[in-house]
Amino acid sequence: MSVSAIRLTNRALLYIGGSDAEIFLQGLITFDMDRLKDRASGFGALLTPQGKLLFDFFVVPMNDGYLLDTLADAGADLMKRLSMYKLRANVSVSDISDDVSVLALLPSSDEGDEPTLPGTVVTDPRHIGLGNRAYISEAVIGAALADAALVIDETDSYLAKRIELGVPEAPLDYAYGDVFPHDINLDQMNAIGFEKGCFVGQEVVSRMKHRGTARRRIVLVSSTDELPEPGTEITVEKKTIGTLGSVSTHLGLAAVRLDRVNDAMEAGHFIKAGPAQLTLALPDWVSFRWV
Repeated sequence: MSVSAIRLTNRALLYIGGSDAEIFLQGLITFDMDRLKDRASGFGALLTPQGKLLFDFFVVPMNDGYLLDTLADAGADLMKRLSMYKLRANVSVSDISDDVSVLALLPSSDEGDEPTLPGTVVTDPRHIGLGNRAYISEAVIGAALADAALVIDETDSYLAKRIELGVPEAPLDYAYGDVFPHDINLDQMNAIGFEKGCFVGQEVVSRMKHRGTARRRIVLVSSTDELPEPGTEITVEKKTIGTLGSVSTHLGLAAVRLDRVNDAMEAGHFIKAGPAQLTLALPDWVSFRWV
């Protein structure tokens, strides 16, 4: 299988080491660390005690510890927060962002052999269509790409594929501190270990799951017009029902109130983002519905 390699420059990488690293993360983050026994990577979050999203990240076993791959602008704050929680646990937290590069390896065709790269290569746990993520030493990445006959794709192919599949990311689709995990479909991406026991914010998100109270979700949008910028309000009859997120020409993602979208569609009202008239759809991998 041939792949397209995209260098992700907006990531920060923290390494969590020490003999208590696994149990430390298990009691803190939403992802169930026990799942790493049968998969190479996971995706999870650190919440406030009130259940709001502070940070989200990939969790990747590496050497004798774990790599957390998060948004670059959040790396320093996540490191401070983890250091605050570790107390007397045998845990070390270090920033290795300058030493390791992150590549998205998107499948581009069924022909050819999948490239062999040094470092750690794992499946993107959010959606199989997003291929793999590779973590390669900065010191050898040039030679590694040459040996694998890979050229960095400088287009927005990663953004376009993410939108096509309906996979949201901060900061375009949501802001840390403003949303609950359900609002951004984390419960649909195996990012919340509802059965694992306590973690920070667990009581709130478990209540949302069992009561079925999640009304705001990330959905797909499309238009025959070019979509406006992320952050544009989505309106029906001049009333706001959501916000536009990631955009790739005529396709995008949006955070909307499901019930209000359903009411608009049943009434035959136009749904708009700026001047663009929208068609909304649910990603095919989610279990929730408009009502």
